[in-house]
Formats: sequence, C-alpha cells, structure tokens
Amino acid sequence: MTGFELIVGGRFASSIIGKVIDAARSYLGNNYDLQSGTTDMLTSLENSLPQIQAAIELASKRPITNRGLATWLNNLKNAAYEAEDVLDDLEIKRTRESSKGKNKVFEIVSSSGKIIKTLILSDKELKGLKSSVNKLSKISMGVGDFINLLQHEYINAKPEYTGTHTRETSSNLDPNVKIFGRDKELSFILDIILNYQFPQGNSDQQPESQATYLTEGNPQLPYHREVQGTNSIWGNGAILRARKWFLGMTRFRNENSNEVRREGENQEMSNIKLSAGRQNSVCIMNWTLPVLPIFGLGGVGKTTLAKMVYNNERVAESFSLRAWIYVSEYFDAKKIMKEIILSLGGGSNVNTIMDLCNIEKKLIETIKNRRFFLVFDDLHDGIECTWSGLISVLGNGAPGSIILVTTQSEHVAKTIGNMPNIITLHVLESECFEQLLEYYALGEMQKPSQWHCLEEEELSALKMIAKRIAAKLHGLPLVEEVIGKLLRTQLERVHWENVLKSDWWDDENALKGIIPSLGIGYMDLDPELKQCFAFCSMFPKNYVFDRNRLVQMWMSHGFIQPNEMETNKLDKGDIRLEHVGGKYFDKLVSRSFFQATISDGKYIMHDLIRDLAIAVSSNEFCYVKNDDGHLPSSARHLAIDCDNLKVEGKSQNNTRLRSLILFGNWKNCGDESIRSVFAKSYSLRLLDLSYIQIETNATLYAICLLSHLRFVDLSFSGIKLIPDQFCVLWRLQVLDVRGCTFQKLPKGMNRLINLRHLYASVETISLISSIGKLTNLQELEEFRTAESDGYRISELRDMNEISGHLLLSNLQNVSSKEEAAMSQLAKKKYLKNLELEFNYKNDQLTTSVEQEVLEALKPYSSVEGLTIKGCRFKYLPGWMLSTHNGYSNLKCIQLRNFWLTTFPAFGELPSLEVLGFDELHGMEMVGDEFYGHFDVVFPSLKELTFSNMSRWRVWSSAPAGKMSFPHLKKIHLENCWELIYMPTNFCASSMVELKLIWCPNIRSITTILQGVPSLKHLCITSSHENLSICCTPLNSLEVMRLSCHNQLHFVGGLKSLVNLRKLVLMQIDDFLESFKVEQENNEISQENQEQCLQFLTYLHLGHSYCSTHSLFIIGRLSSLRILFISYSPAMEYTLEEDCLFGQLTSLEELMFFKCWKLKRLPSTLSLLSSLKKLTVVSCPSISSLPEAGLPQNLIELCITGCPHLTYLCQPNQGYNCPNISDIPYVHIDVISPDYIMKKIDDYDLHDERYMQSNYEAIFGRR
Repeated sequence: MTGFELIVGGRFASSIIGKVIDAARSYLGNNYDLQSGTTDMLTSLENSLPQIQAAIELASKRPITNRGLATWLNNLKNAAYEAEDVLDDLEIKRTRESSKGKNKVFEIVSSSGKIIKTLILSDKELKGLKSSVNKLSKISMGVGDFINLLQHEYINAKPEYTGTHTRETSSNLDPNVKIFGRDKELSFILDIILNYQFPQGNSDQQPESQATYLTEGNPQLPYHREVQGTNSIWGNGAILRARKWFLGMTRFRNENSNEVRREGENQEMSNIKLSAGRQNSVCIMNWTLPVLPIFGLGGVGKTTLAKMVYNNERVAESFSLRAWIYVSEYFDAKKIMKEIILSLGGGSNVNTIMDLCNIEKKLIETIKNRRFFLVFDDLHDGIECTWSGLISVLGNGAPGSIILVTTQSEHVAKTIGNMPNIITLHVLESECFEQLLEYYALGEMQKPSQWHCLEEEELSALKMIAKRIAAKLHGLPLVEEVIGKLLRTQLERVHWENVLKSDWWDDENALKGIIPSLGIGYMDLDPELKQCFAFCSMFPKNYVFDRNRLVQMWMSHGFIQPNEMETNKLDKGDIRLEHVGGKYFDKLVSRSFFQATISDGKYIMHDLIRDLAIAVSSNEFCYVKNDDGHLPSSARHLAIDCDNLKVEGKSQNNTRLRSLILFGNWKNCGDESIRSVFAKSYSLRLLDLSYIQIETNATLYAICLLSHLRFVDLSFSGIKLIPDQFCVLWRLQVLDVRGCTFQKLPKGMNRLINLRHLYASVETISLISSIGKLTNLQELEEFRTAESDGYRISELRDMNEISGHLLLSNLQNVSSKEEAAMSQLAKKKYLKNLELEFNYKNDQLTTSVEQEVLEALKPYSSVEGLTIKGCRFKYLPGWMLSTHNGYSNLKCIQLRNFWLTTFPAFGELPSLEVLGFDELHGMEMVGDEFYGHFDVVFPSLKELTFSNMSRWRVWSSAPAGKMSFPHLKKIHLENCWELIYMPTNFCASSMVELKLIWCPNIRSITTILQGVPSLKHLCITSSHENLSICCTPLNSLEVMRLSCHNQLHFVGGLKSLVNLRKLVLMQIDDFLESFKVEQENNEISQENQEQCLQFLTYLHLGHSYCSTHSLFIIGRLSSLRILFISYSPAMEYTLEEDCLFGQLTSLEELMFFKCWKLKRLPSTLSLLSSLKKLTVVSCPSISSLPEAGLPQNLIELCITGCPHLTYLCQPNQGYNCPNISDIPYVHIDVISPDYIMKKIDDYDLHDERYMQSNYEAIFGRR
C-alpha cells in the first residue's frame, strides 16, 4: 500500500475541517441545548488543525509504510467526507428555503470575522452536525504521536530551497515538435507516404535473400522491417518487390465476376457498387487501403514521430483530408467513425446518429472519392474484428489514401499492417538522449547570447548534472520530458543535484511498476495538483481530455483551492474559479502530465503517465473494465467501461461513491442495470451517462434523488424528458444535454440557481422560461427575444456571468429603449463577442424604435467582437460613433444587411484587426470620416472586407499626412459592381493578399499592384478594362488567379515572379499574349521564355485559347507538378508540339476538362516519368489512348464523359490498351464532371497558407 491516495485525501480533509469549524460555530451558536461539550470539541479540533496539516506534509515526502499512520489518515479522510455531506445538506436546505422566500435565513459574524448566513435547523440536523464534529475531534487527538514518528523518520529530509529562478509556463504550446535521433525514420516514412514507393537504393546492393532485405533480425516476418540507428538502404531487388506488392494490391474486376486475383494469392473480395446507370463502367474493385504501423515501447516517441509526419508541410499539401484519431483502450467502431467524420468536417450533427449503418453511410459520404491521411494513435490488442469492418468502410476513399498507426503491440502491428514494412522504434542512443534532456531542461536559452540569468560556469555544471541524470532515464523521450521540465522549474545546481541524488531512483518499494523518474516528477507537484492528477486515473487509455470539462469535474468535488490572492480576486469578481482550475491544468501540461493534441483545448495522457496516476490513486479512484459485475466497494470515484454488466448485490451498496462515469456501449445492460450502479449512492457529485441510451424515465427519476449532484452529463443519451423533480438538484453546476431533443422543459428549470454551465442546443435553451434567474450561467450562445413574459430581453439583466459569444436575435420584438436597457449589457464584463440581429419580415415596417434599441444595447467596454445584422436604420448607435467610447479592445467588427449611409471613425480604434461589411445597400461613398483624425489610422487592422455593396462607387484615400493601414494583410472586395476608385496607398510592407472578385469597374488596379511588394496571393476576376500588371514589384507573389474578358499583359514579363507556385488564368483570349513584354517589337525574347516561372508547380488554364507558342512556354516550366486545361474549345496540337509535353519531366498530375475539339492525347505522355494521375473529362472527340502507351509510373487514371475511351476501357477491350492493366486505380465514368469542376474551383480559389480567417483566429470556428 503506497498510501498516496491517503495523503491526497488527507489534504482535502484538512481543508474540509476548517469549513466544518466555521459552519458548526454558526449553526450551533443559537442552540444552547447542543452547546454543552460541543464548544470544547470545536476548540480542540481547531487547535489540532495545524498539527494535522503538518502531519500530512511530512507524510507526503515518501510512500506510507506505517500501518497505524495509514489507518489514521484513512479514518480522517472518511470522517471529513461525512462531514462535508452534512454541510452540503445544510447548504441545500439554505438554497431551498431561500428560493421559497421563507424567513429562516439570517446572518451572524463568525470567529474569523466573516459574515455567515445560517439557518434555523431541526434537532436531527443539529445532532448530525454535532456528531461529525465529535468524530473529527476524536480522530485529531492522535495526531501528535504520528508527528513525532514522522519527524524521526524524516530527520534527514532534504531542505526546501528558496530564491530560485523559475521559468514562467503557459498552456500555449509550441506547435513545432522538437525531435532528436529520428531523422532517418522520419525521412523513411515521409518517402513512403508522399511517393507511394520505397526509397531507391544503390544498384550494387543486391540482397542475398528476401529475409535479408525485408527482415533485418526476424526472418520469420517477410514484411517486417526494423528502423534503428543507421539503416542499410534497400537494394533494387527490394524496390521491385515492393512495387510489385503495391501494384498487386488491386486489379481490374469484371462486374459479372465474383473473384479478384491478387498476385501470389487468391482471395474473395466483396463488391463495391459503381455509379447507378453505368453499365459499361470499369473501376478498381476493393483496392487495399495501405496501413503503415509504427511499433515501439511506451514513451519511446511513436506519437511524436507521427506528429512530425502529420504536420509536415508536404503531407498537408498532398492530402485534401487529414485527421488524427486517439484510440482509447476500448475500440468502439461507432465512436471512431464519428470522430473521423467530425475531424474531416463531415458535419457537427453526426453525434445525433446512433445506429452503425447510418454512421457508416455518413463516413462514406464524407470520404467518397477523396484522398485522406489518417493517424490512429496507440492501438491496443483485441481490435482485429472491429478493425476489419472499419477498414472496409474507409476503403471508399480515393486511391492514394493511407493510414499511419502507432502501437505498443507487435501483434497489432503485424496483424493490421499491410505494407511490406513495420517501423520499429527503439530507445534513443545516448548522444541524442542527452541532447533531448538538455533541450527540455534548458530549452533554446542554453545559447549564451540568450542566457542572461546563468553564468557560463553554472550552465556547464548544469549540463554535466543533466548528463548524469540522462543515464538513469532508460532512453525514453517521455521520461526525459517530465524530468527535463522538473529541472527547468528551478535553475539552480543544488536543485538539480537533489533530483540526481533522490532516493526514488533506488527505492524498489516506491511505486511498483512505475519508472522512478516519473515518481520524482509527481512528488514535485504542488499538493493541490496531486489530487487533480489522481482523478485522471479514472479515464481509459488515450482518452481525449477536454480542458474545460475536466476543470469543471474538479470543481464539482471541491478540488480547486484558491490561494489568498486568488480568493481576493474571486471576491471582487476579477476572476472565476474556472480560471484557477485552468491554471491547475496548465501547470500539469507544462510538466508534461498532459500532451496537447492537434485540436484546441484537447489533451491526452500518455500510458506511462496514466500508470503513474493509477499507482498514486490506489482504491480512491478506480477504472473498471470488465463485465463480471464486481465493483470495488471502497472506491469513491468510479469509472466503468463495459458492454454487458450485471451488478452483484454487494456492489450496489456503495454509499460512499462521489463520481460515476460510464464508458462503453452498455448496449446489453438495460436501464435497471444502469440504475443499480448508483441507486444508493446519495453522495454522488458527478454522474456521466453520456452516449448511454436511456430507455425509460425511471433512470431520470432515480437521478433526481441524488441531491448532492454538481455535474450531470446526459448528452446523446436519447432522453426526451426532464422530470419536474430534476429541478430540486439545487447544487447542480454543470448540465450537459447536447444531442437530446425536448418538446418542453419543466417550469422550475430556472430554480437551478447554482448552474454555471448548460450545454444544450439553442432550441432547448430557448424553452427555459425566466432564464434570467440562472444568474451564475456562463454560456448562452443565443438568446431569442420574444414579446411574452419570461422571454423578454430583460431576462438578461442579472446574468452578468455570461462569457464568450452571445447572439441576441429577434431584436425587432423589443418594444422600447427602456426595455432594451434592462438587458444591462454594459455589466457583462466576461462577454467577448456580441451579435445583435434584427429579423424583419419583408413586409414588416421599421420605426425609430430600432435606433433607440441599438443605443440601449451598449456592451461592456472590454468586448472584442461586435456584429450587427439586419438593421434597417441608416445610422450606427452613438456609442460606436464617439471616438472616446472606451472600446479600445474591439478586435472585430462585422456589419451585415445594414442600411448605413456613412461610417463612423473606425480608423481610430486601436485594437481593430478585422473589419467586414456585407450588403450595405445604402452606402455610396467611403470618405474621410472612415479614417478619423489620428495621425495613424487603422493601426492594428489586418483584414478588410467589402462584399455585396450594390451602390458603392467611391472609396477615398486617407487624408494627406496620415499613415493608414500599417499592418493590413488582406483586402477582399466581392460583388461591388459600381465601385470605380479605391485607395492606392496601402502599406507596402504588410499586404499579403488582395482579392477583387466581380468588381469590374475599378480603374486603379495597376497602380495598387505597383505598391505591394510583399503580396503573396492575388485574385482578380471580371475586369472590364485591359489589365496590365507590372511584375517587377511582385517578386514575393506565390499564388495568382486572374480572369479577364479583355487583354491581359504582364509588363516586363514574368521573370520577376521567382516565388510564384500557383497560376490560374481564366478567360484569357490567348495565353501567349499574357507573356508579351511591352517592347517596341512586342515579342517574347528567348531569354524571357527560359526564365519565366521556373518555380511554378500549379498551372490552370481555363476558357483560354492555347496556341502553339503557348504550349512552347508550358513546356519550359521545369518545376510544374500539376497542369489543368479546361474549357479550351479549339485546343489542338501537331506532332511537333507533342514534344513540348514530353519536356514536363516533373509533372505529377495532368487534366483535360471539356476540351471538346481535342482529338487525341499527347503522344509523348509515356515520357512523363513522374506523372501519377491522368484525368480526362468531357473530351468527346478523343478516340484513343497514345500508341506509345501511358507513363510507366501512372497510379491513377480517371476518364469521364469520353465515350470512345470508355468503350476502349471496357473489360473485353481494356487489357489490349497499352499499359492500362498495370495502373493500380482506374475510374471510368464514376465521378461526375460537376463534382470535378467544383473541386478544381475550390483548389484554385483557396490557399491554406494564407486563407485562414483572422476572425476565426480570434474567436474560433462557430
């Protein structure tokens, strides 16, 4: 018995005792019959409290081995928990009586000088309180003996050190993962994923046998390859076999056949349906989705390596869909599929789908014909059956998709891996390991130029100590990270030496099965963090923790204990308890007890860290994974993970239970089994039944009896009713009913006055009458204003805890300025983003009341985002017009569907970063008033958008002498048909993106482009004037999309565009004309032809005429990887011009789309050795494939709307076509032309590196 849970519980008990003393003095103070003897007990208990705290502090220095001390701590903890229940019952009574308006509450002054509200209690209640005090007092009497024992045992305990230099930590983790000693493994995996072939080796390195080149160290595994340290590169024999395997993964299949032969083996494949109505279509059937495993010990760095692959820029560019899936110990196919759908953007409503069939359909819809890259992190044994079903669904993705898996199980790696290699990671070599420890302990600041707080001699000494510590850490990067960050907290030699000399390195009895270095990291945690950490042992492996949710769980148990400074801030309302709990979590993150995922606010706990949490929690916190019905009776916090549980009689009587979380499906249990787990657990504070299907109301009525509940999660449980009795859960702080649909709610929902977080749909929340009584509520996404009592805007008056985002909709229902003012928005200081929305019907008249309502809805001065929609008035409220309105924190303003005629001085707002206007139909001119009177206007603005401005004609420049837009990065103008003039003096050093879409009459484009040398993304569509672009200043340009009905000229040629990588030209009369240099002879020089666009990787020519000279220029693009030619009605080329296509040796993807007169494909296609994908869509005149065949390395061929080619590729014709039988993936008339064109348009318009909205960066996605 380690006793760590006793120490943690003992600290919690000591905090409860203080509360019991104050409460008992107040409650018993007016009852003279019970004062006899009680005062002495309270005095004794109060005097013993410092000794109790001292005993717990001494005991926390190492595991408890003294049985007497363990028993005493256990009794103290149990008595404290019982006393807390008594106090909680009294608080419930206080809340109940207050809500009924009964005069049984009064105030007295406690011994500490604080005013305490107390009650008139019954004799039974008073005797219960006295009994708790008596029990605690008796237990505290023995504390002195244990202090003497502990002091003797720890007489040589290490002293505490003060005055140390502590590095400040933050939850904002560096997205760039640091990696040591894994460069070759990383390169090897990237080469496989990006190239779909295996690394080329020296032709002289011929393997002696298959076991030699595929199996280093394990001849029994023909497809196993270990990657460790220095690796020999594969020889050509291995390359040929690997390619043979890859091509053999799929083969053509006749629709009337039931069998497909895979090279070297026979196996039956299930059918995949083709598009309906296509009798002559052919495609690859049952292509095998590649799965690449990374295998190694826990903590060896598998996840870090996988993150490096996932975050690689080339990987991100190569896959349209990516997702990272953390797999829990229980592999639930439905849950995994839902996570994949959500991660791939397949719809937020997927959680409402319960049956497996519909989830599979949704996933197929999300990935159909799309390439994806998935990472499954930490797969465990026992997934084989479920895995095969998941892979069969994922096989509906496009060819080229791939899965990367990490696992500690070699069996899993061999079973699910289907590529001829397993990446096996071993512990780091000593040199890399020492570098990694120094990185975590000292970071980048070990550079002398940046290390100001340490002398060079001291720094050298620390490095020597780090080297000695590294020798004790088993070569595991995770352990290094924990110890490195422990060292980093105190940058003094004496602290590092204490870590080096710690008894934990050699104490075999400390924590059995736990790496000693992790125990050292745990012991260094602050006392209040240890209990929070132990609580996390209840969750399964690879559970994805939500930061806010976990903090709320800690709060439900009173684990968050603010210090004196934090208490003062709480009393003043400057911070909230959630803020203190968030700091707890961030400290655990900073010490690597949690690891950040790719999703904001989501974290996982490594298996080794979880094992540590289990070891220190012992019987206090339990995670049970079985179906045998045995539940530990000693646990106070219990999580059960099973499908079919039949609870034994004794297991139903755990009256001590305080937390219950159910994982798994519980699909075979029924409501009675679920209720039996918590039926008599009246001390429950936390109950999580999310995703457990509740079929009867009896379970809900049983929940209503658990009066101590603070946290209830019934999300996606299928409930359709909340009983009236539920509203007596006075202590409830968190209620989650997302995914549940209700026709009505109890009238008493507004009596849950302690509710801090309500997670439900907008429709559900709008059913709550008089929601304004929930004054502690912190989230309210939308308030739908109505004209009936209980739903008026005045309900918001006292809801001053609302934070984050708030949308006030249906504001046309507010009848007066006075009614609007009752919302008291100016008092809601936690509110960050406010939306005000009027929803008028077309025939509904507006009045001057609208303006008065806006005037009265003045928010708190610290608001950061403001949106106004649907306002039919012509002026903004006065509080927005004033230059001294105090809204210095405003970062984002959006005005939509507004009849404004003039702007206020937005340029004077110092923090404004995003400014957007949409459908301002009354705006004709943006003049000087837009900028204001300051010398520097729009000092922080990064993104400016005008769209659908039907009457807007003039946009004036800032007045002379003013600096304008010094940090502006993006300007988007769309559908501003009448706009003639826009400013030309934007800041040259900051502008990176300019979009002018359907703004045909702007006459200053050429001038603007001459002053933005930092521009990276340019999009201009539908310009009515002849467009001349001077390229000399645009040497930073990377993406350019131009659509011009008239002539387009690049003045000076394109040789200055040295960084251009993507070029889209639409509706250009002749591609050649675009390249002409404005010289006297107006011709292209040979020098310019060879220098143009040498780094261009993407070219799309649409609605353009491609002449012979145009093809000559295309042939010179040596770096071109993707070429799309679309809507080229007259495109033809001679045999001489075929050679130009043969020069595109880097081309990887080629598409001809709706080139109606094109009669044949280039005969030199076979020379394109890098070409992987060829697409021909709606080119009906093409009658054959090239005689010389298709490229040898072609992986995918897609043909749609080409009747002659479709006929040739039928099963009875296709194998006669040159090389077609060797192409792994062939799609004939499977994908519609409209779908292909939509994907091309999306790719043309959007560039991930520069298209992220600043609005989303500030407020997140909605």
